[in-house]
Amino acid sequence: TPSIKRGDFVTLITPVTQYNTIVPVGTKCRVWKAKRDGTLYVSPEGQFSTTVVHKNDVAKAESPKANVKVGDIFYCSWGYDQTNIDFYKIVAVKNKTISYVSIGEDRTYTGPMQGTVVPNTNHIGTDIKNARIQVDGHGTVSYRVTSYSWAYPYKGQPLNFTEWA
Repeated sequence: TPSIKRGDFVTLITPVTQYNTIVPVGTKCRVWKAKRDGTLYVSPEGQFSTTVVHKNDVAKAESPKANVKVGDIFYCSWGYDQTNIDFYKIVAVKNKTISYVSIGEDRTYTGPMQGTVVPNTNHIGTDIKNARIQVDGHGTVSYRVTSYSWAYPYKGQPLNFTEWA
């Protein structure tokens, strides 16, 4: 059997009881901890809870691949008393590392101190930054922008923002 380590994805081949409910066969899980005795701490897809299983109760699954290419637009939503939206453009991709620059935005106010925002690729920053791509169990791609914010693929729809005067 292939070795299973932290960060791998597995599929349950036997049902597992978790908090008085049964996690069915075929459920995809991410491994958070793998012990030498074969004990695995896993999180079933769509859940934040951890379940303990044995490596004989799972089959190693293929990890989702990051589908990122040069020119892709990402956005980051952050803020405490307001919702800030920042946009970024991917300028290079190498394995699991991307290079990105900030880009401009076009705001449309829908009320006092709030509205929608879309990216404006005519205004491109010059400060190139690098980040490591992360992929969750559903194939959602993201990367860390700062200690308090992550960037996700922009899906083409206006995003809501709020501001403080």
